[in-house]
Amino acid sequence: MNSTIDASSKHAFHTISNVEFTGVYDNLVYNFAHTRGSISWYHFFIRYGDKVYMEVKGVGDIVISFAELQKNRYWKYYYDLSLMLTNDKDKNMVIQYHKYGSEYLDEQIYYEPRFWSFNTAYIETNLNFKSTSVKNYGNICYYKINPYDLENMEYTSVKNLEIFEIDYMITSPEIKNKAFDKTCVIYNNLVIDFHATLMEKELEDLSAIIQDKKNIITLSTLLDKEDMNGDILISIYNNLVSTDGYKKYLPIITNAPVCNRLELLVQILSA
Repeated sequence: MNSTIDASSKHAFHTISNVEFTGVYDNLVYNFAHTRGSISWYHFFIRYGDKVYMEVKGVGDIVISFAELQKNRYWKYYYDLSLMLTNDKDKNMVIQYHKYGSEYLDEQIYYEPRFWSFNTAYIETNLNFKSTSVKNYGNICYYKINPYDLENMEYTSVKNLEIFEIDYMITSPEIKNKAFDKTCVIYNNLVIDFHATLMEKELEDLSAIIQDKKNIITLSTLLDKEDMNGDILISIYNNLVSTDGYKKYLPIITNAPVCNRLELLVQILSA
């Protein structure tokens, strides 16, 4: 496994270029008659080449080939959904905590110490409000294994895989309630809406960035005006750019009086 590590006193970020960390975490929350709680159902995946590790809440974990995963319609669906829920920039990153879990870890869900987490959006159903939504990214998913061990783990035997499949069919709430197909439609629509919202936000942010650059370029042309100095330029600048863009362009505008126009333009466009 090809990895780079960024460590701190509390945790270490492992970026492993040839390993993929994804999962589907489905959390049902309730608050009735002074009783509050949640019930989780999750599928966690680690893909390393053709080898796939899969852990399912209440069922266990297996190591299978990617082709074997694709043969099972339920596992394939959750794997495909996990790819949609996990941000592309986070798919190759796993977080190692130096002690048991983090502030997000619910010991009632995992039952045993877990130290490896990955960042993903997750699905939450609120029984009180009768609503289901996709929550933004957070570290609530923890692997039972050390991901580095997967490289040398043996594939699950045919016998144990058959036992796992039987347990899965008995345990899965969607299968038990004959609601899998309906649930798929709901989840697909939720994830599509979630990504549409993210794209809208990205476009808004991009629009603001472009507008800031246009404003700074326009401002830089004022240097050619007679009696224009740095203090006046900064005063205009303070009311011209967005809050996010202020710190980004301030050093450029501060040095603008001593820069040639081409150099200034390059700095603005590169920022």
